[in-house]
Amino acid sequence: MTPLRRALALWAAVVALIAAGGLVTLVLLPDVGGTIRALLVTLVLFAAVLVARARWWSWKQVGVTRPDLRSHLPVLAVLSAVALSPLVGGVRMPADGLVVLVTGYALTGFTEELLWRGMAQRVLAPLGPVRGVVVTAALFGASHLANVLFRESVALVVAQAWGAFCFGIAYGAVRNRLGSIVPLMVLHAVTDLAAAVGALPKIPVLVAEDVILLALGIVLLARDRRVAVEGVRRREPAVG
Repeated sequence: MTPLRRALALWAAVVALIAAGGLVTLVLLPDVGGTIRALLVTLVLFAAVLVARARWWSWKQVGVTRPDLRSHLPVLAVLSAVALSPLVGGVRMPADGLVVLVTGYALTGFTEELLWRGMAQRVLAPLGPVRGVVVTAALFGASHLANVLFRESVALVVAQAWGAFCFGIAYGAVRNRLGSIVPLMVLHAVTDLAAAVGALPKIPVLVAEDVILLALGIVLLARDRRVAVEGVRRREPAVG
């Protein structure tokens, strides 16, 4: 099976699990809000991802390693600033409860980074550092369309999927540099939590985050492509 087909199979399995979980919780728990139902499905996905990791990859292979943070402080500083930006205007207590959100976003940060930047991006590594990241980000974004089962607004879900793609471009490029997904797990959880509890208007903040992350990812991937091209040229035999 080609890397792309393996990644598509992984994506299909994830979407099927989320969709099935969404439908089951909707039928069995009709009076429970979407946030709680999504948390329950995230718990199932978390368990499934751990089983898949144990079956096919070591922790080191999926990037759960000690990162070299000092060599990448500028990029991590940008991601940290983006993550914390919604808190500039203060904090507002969520209706679903802070404990629920902290638990949910911690699980989401761990699970999604292990799944997408850890497993999927490793599977797609043969495509190269640029195409591998772009395809992984596209699959990551498309997987969020299944959230229509937990949200009332289709437009909001589509916007979330686009935001996840932008997020994936930046985080995928940074994952290539770090060789570790551990800082990304933390930053992912903080980004989601800050967006949920930040007092600033949510839509403008999220749009600004998407623009910054997409721009950062494009810059980093452009550098990766240039390095790859230069490496090929150095390996080419001299003519004459």
